[in-house]
Amino acid sequence: MVRKARSTVLYDGCFAHVFSRALDKKLIFRSPDDFEFFKALLWRTKNKYQYRIHHYCLMNTHFHLAVSLDKLNTFSDALKELKQAYVTRVHGQNKQRKGPIWWGRFGSKIIEDEHYLAACGLYIEMNPVKAGMVERPEDWPYSSSRHYFLDQTDPLIDPYEKPAHETTSELSKKTNFTRGNIIGSELFRLQTQECAYAT
Repeated sequence: MVRKARSTVLYDGCFAHVFSRALDKKLIFRSPDDFEFFKALLWRTKNKYQYRIHHYCLMNTHFHLAVSLDKLNTFSDALKELKQAYVTRVHGQNKQRKGPIWWGRFGSKIIEDEHYLAACGLYIEMNPVKAGMVERPEDWPYSSSRHYFLDQTDPLIDPYEKPAHETTSELSKKTNFTRGNIIGSELFRLQTQECAYAT
């Protein structure tokens, strides 16, 4: 199946859910130092390439980001640099491990607006709970959950007008995050798909 060009899914100035998984589901974050090193890479690339992180979750075999980006091309460069820098670390730690550690390019889903961004953020932060690793999202130290649930400062997080009138259960029911490449209302999905087919 021919995959869509990145530019038919994302565009300059959009919100996006971005994710990338390890090749063959191998562990890529094995220790607290690995997680912290990757967070430092996120900090470096987001400042260098001027994209904003609103939610994130680092798991042992993959990561999720909810971002807003000014320029799609520079964001793609940022993710390429981020992932390659981490490959260099893994190869430096384990001389027996050669070749790629990531499964292909990063995946992405366009997000309609800040309401859906908040819903997507909750979905992202619930990953460790769904995986049975912790009981509450804020128990996982490698995500943005403590920023939102415990009001802890996280230097990776850029603010946005998160809707306060909706409960977390309402947000989590707002949309389906598992299918397609669009997170938003039915109208937004139709409009976005029409634009993609027109290009």
